[in-house]
Amino acid sequence: MAKATTRKIPDCTETVSSIFVARRDLLHGAKLVIQGSPFTVEEADLLVSLYGVKELGWNDLEPDIDGYVTYRQLENFLVHSASLLSRRIIKLAKVKPALLEVADGDVTAGQHFNSKRVRITAQGIKAIKPVWERYQVLSAELVQGFTGEQRIGHYAVNTGISQKIRERRAGLGALFAGRHSWIQVASATELVGEISSIKYGGTV
Repeated sequence: MAKATTRKIPDCTETVSSIFVARRDLLHGAKLVIQGSPFTVEEADLLVSLYGVKELGWNDLEPDIDGYVTYRQLENFLVHSASLLSRRIIKLAKVKPALLEVADGDVTAGQHFNSKRVRITAQGIKAIKPVWERYQVLSAELVQGFTGEQRIGHYAVNTGISQKIRERRAGLGALFAGRHSWIQVASATELVGEISSIKYGGTV
């Protein structure tokens, strides 16, 4: 990714790519935040998300009247890998005392009878609150030196991009319809074959 100077507006690709770069670097910060806790980054991400719904009034997730959030919502919301989500939830729900509480889907609310819902328990709140507080300390340190105007702009761009992707998740693929003329199907097949034949540490 080319380095953008402060004297010109970064192009669209630089703007979006910088988010991926920051996400990569923030992973190191996330590992520091959970240091000393019994949680992995993915488990902390899950617990913080549900803590935010319960205690901080976050509206990114839509809890039902009983405070439960569906697994599907969490899969689309979590910052870190959503794979093995069900296994992580079961693990945190089975510890004594339980950090999460799982319930079957609410059919009366239009949820599938085979779906699952989850909410954080009082013990879960108690366990994850110190992690959240450490994250607040890290955040305050990272934004030092940036003006309020810069932070407002940064927040607006990031939340705006997220909103667009969520609203158009299913339709984004249409952007690339008919735009594959740069590589022919036959060439693509050959390329896949070449890549598949490469041995790590060796040659084709």
